[in-house]
Amino acid sequence: MAMRGFDVFIDYDRTLRQIEAELARLGIALGIDWRDESRVRALAREVMEHWRNGGRSAHVDRQQIPRRTLYGLVGLLVLTMQCAPGAASEPDTVRESLARAFESIQGPG
Repeated sequence: MAMRGFDVFIDYDRTLRQIEAELARLGIALGIDWRDESRVRALAREVMEHWRNGGRSAHVDRQQIPRRTLYGLVGLLVLTMQCAPGAASEPDTVRESLARAFESIQGPG
């Protein structure tokens, strides 16, 4: 029997926590201090630029792979939050920092 989207239960709280945990781990590996607002804001600008350019590059250096993984995880976090607006009512440092950074670069919506 084929599964339809509404037949599947997704634990959005758990999913958000997993994405946040992976972002935190990758942030440590990349030297990102999620409490440094200016650094996170610069990262948000970088992510936005990457998305605006279609997320593609003719050549990807091996050293860029963790950075591109970060871009993908941020995108996944954003999409998951859009699908589950009430999920995980207590965001962790990573999600809070990213939310403030994106809000500051996009202005009030």
